[in-house]
Amino acid sequence: MHGISEQVLPLRRETLEDGVYRQLCDLILRGGIVPGESITVASLAEAFNVSPMPVRNALTRLSSAGALTVLSGRTIGIPKLTRERLDELLRVRLTVEPTTAAWAAQRTGPLHLEGLSKSFQALSEGQQAGDTKLYLQSNYDFHFEVYRLAQSSIMLSIIESLWLQISPYFHLLRSSGNFRISNRHHEDIFRAIENNQPDRARQAMHGDISDAYGALIECL
Repeated sequence: MHGISEQVLPLRRETLEDGVYRQLCDLILRGGIVPGESITVASLAEAFNVSPMPVRNALTRLSSAGALTVLSGRTIGIPKLTRERLDELLRVRLTVEPTTAAWAAQRTGPLHLEGLSKSFQALSEGQQAGDTKLYLQSNYDFHFEVYRLAQSSIMLSIIESLWLQISPYFHLLRSSGNFRISNRHHEDIFRAIENNQPDRARQAMHGDISDAYGALIECL
């Protein structure tokens, strides 16, 4: 598996399975595993410098969460995106994420926006440079900074489970023009949180998710 060994860290034995699981989650959420890419237990065990068992257990957990699936034989990868799956993810995301953005706007002041500002700047740089890797990593950073600012561990957990299932497909949007459109929504979200405008934050997040959905439909 090309490049994975450069993106993960060796783990201490007392946290092997959880450590493998968390790093794989991070890889998926930040766009480190691309749809169509095949990974194997052996390649991951070598990358993490662990035995196959904790890798298998972590992959089983991610498969149960809908983030990964068996592709063929011993290879695992991102599940194929279908219209039905995309529609269901859209409905749930639109129920949860705009509300969480509104909470962030209610509960955050200008003194707590440094992380959000940095991730928004990185998003702009990635989009302007056509750097898909930087853009997708910064997109994750921006959104989850918003969700953390909402100060709800329950919402954060729900949203992470949704993003494990949807974020790999953001790779498909790189030539659609959606990154530029999405950044307009991101700026609106940032300004809404900066100025404590929950309704504006809710609407901007709804628009961001809906526009990405429309672009993904065109990719199916």
